[in-house]
Amino acid sequence: MTKSVAVTIPTMGASHLVDTLSSIPGGTPLYLRDNRSDNWGVAKSWNWGIKKALADGAEYVLVLNDDVRLDVPDFIDRLIADLHREGVILAGGRPDHIEPKPDDTRLAMSAFMCDARLFRELGEFDEIFWPAYFEDADMLHRIQISGTWRTYFDSDALFHHWVSSTRNELRGVRWTVRLHYKTNRERFFQKWGFYPDASNKK
Repeated sequence: MTKSVAVTIPTMGASHLVDTLSSIPGGTPLYLRDNRSDNWGVAKSWNWGIKKALADGAEYVLVLNDDVRLDVPDFIDRLIADLHREGVILAGGRPDHIEPKPDDTRLAMSAFMCDARLFRELGEFDEIFWPAYFEDADMLHRIQISGTWRTYFDSDALFHHWVSSTRNELRGVRWTVRLHYKTNRERFFQKWGFYPDASNKK
């Protein structure tokens, strides 16, 4: 495994964090953002972890939810190889509960990898989307309209995702996300002119 890889995880302290940590190869530099007392939200936490890891010398940064478990030993190596494909600027694995279709290119943002090009070419994740939801859709749309860059969905880079476990376990998180979901959805519409979950983009 390449030694210039770091992992960053924003967490609210849900129970599956220990599963996430135990699935990361030993010795991998870890940037853990504890959002329990001062909730930066997803976008700011991702920005902080990615920038800090790159500044400390990492060439690649694996960004994980705090409720995922890497299920294949070559997960990190696969995503590094994917980032070397022509035009790929963001690569992600596949949650084991999703069966990919032959033409499936959707990226799971609960476990993705990037390098310094992402922020240099496309900017940071937009922190207006707080605390969560649509910061990922915003970045994916920027990649899509760039005309230069693309994402890569690696269906063989399997991981397990306890979907929404943090929200389900922690009442305060559930309330906060519910309160801000519609606001963030409208922010996305104001920025791009369509809703990210709509089937017909304008």
